[in-house]
Order: sequence, then structure tokens, then C-alpha cells
Amino acid sequence: MRPRKCLIKLQATAIKKVYRLKCLLSSISHPKDAPELYIANTTIETLNTWSNFSRSFYLSCALHSKAVNGNRITTTSRAANFNDAIGYAMQCCRPKVTPNSSGIWARREEPAWHDPNILIRICTDIQCSNITNIRDGLSGGQTFFSDLPTFRNFYAHRNQETELAAMNKAPRYSISATLKPSAILREFPIGETSILLVKWLDEIEVTIEYLCYE
Repeated sequence: MRPRKCLIKLQATAIKKVYRLKCLLSSISHPKDAPELYIANTTIETLNTWSNFSRSFYLSCALHSKAVNGNRITTTSRAANFNDAIGYAMQCCRPKVTPNSSGIWARREEPAWHDPNILIRICTDIQCSNITNIRDGLSGGQTFFSDLPTFRNFYAHRNQETELAAMNKAPRYSISATLKPSAILREFPIGETSILLVKWLDEIEVTIEYLCYE
């Protein structure tokens, strides 16, 4: 996923990735039959999809892309390229980190793009003209912001601490906290017609559409 001059193209690419992940889960005859490997890989890819979108969205805004509704996004930054735009983000969030001898910022040193507060902070700092829409789009009560990273960390590290952290998220969805993380993600939250992992994919899709619109 890469930044675009028109956000409708970024939106389409991101939603296509979300749809692919949904299809991967729907290929199982019953949600609770989804193999552990499917759940683990899809969870990691779901957070990666959101993180990559968030980064590409910021870079698109910083270089004055056009929103879906036709408005041109403006900022106070004078970034001439993506590396310059990342530099603004680093100054805002990680001012003690420096680029390499060639002036290039290391990807591993960049801010935690999955965190919505990071996107709000940076876009506020460079005074994005669509900052109100960004704040509104990231303040809709989405649960994936806080809970999806916890499950992703479990699959990345798989220890008692990360397992317990994931299990402790279950009661929020009226799911038993005695279930293992993968079983929790296969369950239907109260009042929902989709399993928890698909609910988060739905939230991400709606968030992407909202952010790109104006």
C-alpha cells in the first residue's frame, strides 16, 4: 500500500486488502472451525493493513492529495517528498531519533502508525485542512484501536503475559475470558452477526472510507 495523489485510489487499495482478509475467513464453512493458523495470520495482517493505510494516508495528506469528495488537502508543511514528510512526523513524535548519514529515515524508527493518536497528533501538527474529519473518523468508538494490537502481540510473542492480556479483552464483548485468544476471535460479540475478528475488519473498512472522503 502506497501513498496516492487521489485518496480514492488509496481507499480502493486498502478496502481491497480488507475484503481479501474477510474472504479468507469466510472460506471456512463455520467461523468456529477456522484453523489456528488462519486466525493468527489474519489477525497480524489485519493490524498490518491498518498500520500501512494510516502511514500512507498521512503521507498522502502531507503531499496535498485530493480527497474523495474532490477537496485538495492543504498543510503547513513544505515536504517535497515522502522522506521529508516522514521527517515532520519524526520531529513531532520522536524528536530524539535522527536519520542516517544520507538523511533517510529508517522505517523501523517511525511512529506506531496503528495508534490513532499518532495520526491525529501529526496531522494536527502540520495543520491538515481535513483535521476535523480525521479526528471525527478516529473517534467513532472503534474497538480495534485498543484491542486488535493486543491480540497481534499475542501471536507475535506467544507467552503467558500476552495471552492473559488478550483473554482479558473478552468480557468487553460479552465473551468468556476463560477462552484462549483464537477462540475469542472466533466468537460472536453480543448483538453482532459476525465473529470478533470480522467485526474489527468491518470497523477498519468504515474508518478508511470516512477518512478518505474529505
